[in-house]
This record gives sequence, structure tokens and C-alpha cells, in this order.
Amino acid sequence: MIVYAEYVFLENFIMNYIILSLTGKFAKYHNKQIKLILGAAFGALYAFVIFFPSLHFLFSVLMKLACSMIIIIVAFTPYKFKDFFRLIGIFYLITLIFGGAGFALFYFTSFNGIVSNGIFYTSSITVKNIFISCGVGYILIKFCWEYIQRQSSKEKIVMDICIDINKEKIILKGLVDTGNSLTDPISKYPVIIVEYNKIEEIFPKEVKEIFTNNHLFSMDKIFENINENHWITRLRIIPYQALGTENGMLIGFKPDNVLIYNEQYHKDIQDIIVAIYNKKLSKYGDYAALLHPDII
Repeated sequence: MIVYAEYVFLENFIMNYIILSLTGKFAKYHNKQIKLILGAAFGALYAFVIFFPSLHFLFSVLMKLACSMIIIIVAFTPYKFKDFFRLIGIFYLITLIFGGAGFALFYFTSFNGIVSNGIFYTSSITVKNIFISCGVGYILIKFCWEYIQRQSSKEKIVMDICIDINKEKIILKGLVDTGNSLTDPISKYPVIIVEYNKIEEIFPKEVKEIFTNNHLFSMDKIFENINENHWITRLRIIPYQALGTENGMLIGFKPDNVLIYNEQYHKDIQDIIVAIYNKKLSKYGDYAALLHPDII
């Protein structure tokens, strides 16, 4: 069977790019397209080793592992070991699912192919077949990923929260989030992040305008919009950093009391800040707040 170098590169480049794009999507690790292209190109060039018998030692398990690590580094440049291992784990998972979908497609269709040193080559592959196998792989990944997330979310620590302010109480579910390290820069109190629509009923009109207008982060503008003195002393501006947001700001307030509890745990806290988030915190509505882990 004749194997054309340009077809080997093109086929591997397309598959690598799609796999890397999905790896970034499911790992929630966004990066520049040029890096994904470079990572996909490096992986595609690795397949050229088949044309050089003297370099076949590069097909060893250790070299394949090293190659996949380099692809992840080139495509995403993770700065933390935790991010690196998460990315490479998801990369392998997606690769295995795509590989299985591709082999299943080829098995049920007529094709000519060879397997050499763990790499599959075919002369009858078409762009249509690539996209069909990618589509099947994506559907499998999406359903499996959502199932895994649902199962893992059941094992997360979810607590009941009662927020008390001006003798009004709001009760909601909160997740203990190890990634939430927010503290009030002035008082150093830990911060709970709460969905706005779950707590808006306790706010007067002037305060609602502040929480629904993201441009009102200036303390001068906040004072201009509030007539009730007790709310002026309660409000806080909390800086934060997140993926894609280097200098974010959340507006929060100091409640009278927060009660956190479940069947085995009960704690009253007064030294705490509640920050408002205008979007959904849980895709499935399992919780509406993120708890600082130091609280528990």
C-alpha cells in the first residue's frame, strides 16, 4: 500500500487540532488558536517517523508519552502541574474515544489500511469520514462527560445556608468550593459567592441597581445611589482573578449573620462577606452559592 506523506500530515493535523480544541473546551482551559495549531502540527510531524526506519525507536511507549506531553505544553503552556495533568488526562480520554469511534467507522465500511508501530494508516480515508468519526466521538464525550460531572457533583459537600440581614432570612444551598479563596481586602473576612437572583428580594431598590449595573464599581457612585445609611456601611468591593479575568470585581455586603448547616454540622458566622454573582453557579441548579473552605 502506498502512503503519501502529505496525506499523513493532513489527516493527523486535522484530528490533532480537533482533539486539542476539545481538550481545551472540556478542561475549561482557553488558549490562543496559534498554539493549538502548533501543537497539532507537532503531533502530525511525529507520524512522519514511519518514513525513517532508523528513527523507529521513537515509537516506544516512553517516546509516545513524551510526545504527548510536548503537544500539551506547546498547545496550552500550563504553568501548574495540576493543570498539566488534568489537560493530558483529558487529552488521552478524548483520543481514546475518537480512536474507538474511528475504528468502528472503518470496521463497518470498506477500507484499506495498515497498522505500524501502533499507528494506523489508511489510503481510503476522506474528509467526510474524519468529520463523521469526530462527530460520533464528540457525542460520546459530551454524554460521558455530563454523566461523570453529575455523579461527581453528588459527592461534593453541599450545605444549607441561611443569610440573615435586617431580620430577613434567605435560605439556599451552597457548595464548599476549595477553589474559592476570596477574602475581603479590608476586614480579611472569608467571602461567600451567591447568585443574585436567589437573594435579590432582600435588597432595597437602590442596592438592586448597584448589583445589576456592573459599571457602578466606584465607591463614589455607590454612595450617590444609596440613601439608606446602614447599607453604605455594609457594602464591599472584592477584587478577584479567574481564568480570562485578571482584574475582576464583585460587589458584596456584610450580613448580620450566616448560618451554615446540614445533618452533621451547624455553625453561626458573623465575620463573613456575601459577594453577588449575576450568573448561574451550577449548570444543574444543585447549589446557588460557593462557600469559602476555611468556613467549614
